[in-house]
Amino acid sequence: MDSANTSPVPANLPVAESNADDLATQCYFLDLLLQPLDEWRGFQVIEQFGLSGIRYELNFSQYALAMAQYTRTPAFTGYLAEAQRNAILKMTNRRVWSYWAIERLVGYGRWNPDPIVFHNIMYTAYFGMMIGLYETLNDDRRFSAPGSLTLRWNERKSYRYEFAGIANAIRVNMLQEPDHPQYPCEPRLVYPVCNTFALNTLRLHDRLHGTNLTGDLIERVRLSYDKDGWRRKNGRFLSCGTRSGRPLVPPSLFNDGSIASLLNPTMPDVAENTWRVLRNKCITITGEDVELERSVLDRIDAGNYNVNRGDAQARSCLMMGACEHGDDEALNALDRSIAARHDVIWSHGARQFKGLSPWSYGSYALGRWGRRNSMRDLVNGVVPLEWRTGPLLAQVAYPDVLVAKAVTDGAALELVLRPGNGPTRATLKFARLSPGRTYHVSGATVDQLIAATDGTALAEVDLAGRCEVRVWPAA
Repeated sequence: MDSANTSPVPANLPVAESNADDLATQCYFLDLLLQPLDEWRGFQVIEQFGLSGIRYELNFSQYALAMAQYTRTPAFTGYLAEAQRNAILKMTNRRVWSYWAIERLVGYGRWNPDPIVFHNIMYTAYFGMMIGLYETLNDDRRFSAPGSLTLRWNERKSYRYEFAGIANAIRVNMLQEPDHPQYPCEPRLVYPVCNTFALNTLRLHDRLHGTNLTGDLIERVRLSYDKDGWRRKNGRFLSCGTRSGRPLVPPSLFNDGSIASLLNPTMPDVAENTWRVLRNKCITITGEDVELERSVLDRIDAGNYNVNRGDAQARSCLMMGACEHGDDEALNALDRSIAARHDVIWSHGARQFKGLSPWSYGSYALGRWGRRNSMRDLVNGVVPLEWRTGPLLAQVAYPDVLVAKAVTDGAALELVLRPGNGPTRATLKFARLSPGRTYHVSGATVDQLIAATDGTALAEVDLAGRCEVRVWPAA
């Protein structure tokens, strides 16, 4: 985990334990991302130009797993980190980004397949945030090595990037029109929610790498919200417009619910006001259900164009906002309302709701797995020193072992494990132990272990149900 943050870090950040449904939801994302990089089994493939693109499936799968790591298993890397790395690497696959060559040609009359250098914030900013969240939670800078992310167009042409290159491209694009810093997704179309990913990427890179790419861009965007009419007098945001703010698409719950969460790291006052407006004007809790003040847009799940109970995307994004602002009443009611409208689909232990797009399901998971200010804290690096230096669970087999909780106080490691594929004896690999030191163990087949010279050690555990494992240094 990174060593820099912008806020005082409490040593006792809450760490929750995932229940059976949480773990089954994690399995949905893990099954997608732990397959070989050149395989796409289970991915939704409709088209790549619009909101059903694979890129959003990759983005929100990784964001969801990063949030699970942050709030439930900060002392576990293993397959959870591997899945996030795979999501980042899959973003470089040509099938994910080749749409931009056509969009740029049609929209701007120029041929250049590079999806990062010019506009296309819907790829670049979402991609950058993936890398920043991963680096925040894992002591791994492979994607910051120069040229570590190769986007191969054909045998003759490739575009080589890394985290810094992506972040610099965002800054350049935002400063092309300094008085109108929000820049387009599709040609000439600006979406405020997409630009929250840009600001978060810049904030993440600056914190992790000591740069100052953000500069005054947060304040420039803030001024633009009101000067260019992006934020209406009622506190709602336009969903889409031209760069100068000419309105094209009216406010939507999907848009504003996302902004309430994703803008909290950089403009917490605007994010809080957005949630307060949504809560007071658009959400009515009636017993076990939730009634929404919806627009036509909110009746469609834009991630799969489902119009049959398609407001699940609006409900999922509102869950993100409710979670981020600590509104447990709304969060739980929205969760229940989705479950009441959508049957659960089970596949080899993985859980998904019928009809929900992967994007919506990722938003749903962010709402379930976050906590008050969790996105704000994660982007701003609120990570206790003990989590960055203490023992961790570095490796365990998936799906044999599901990690429901993993936390360290800097010296001891506490785990809650469950079997994912029936009763099993599993090997756990621990890391960041003090080399040569003896540790006590409870919950495993041994009661003591000695750390190797590289700070690792192995232990076996018999899993038949919920199992607590604890590792702590001997006196």
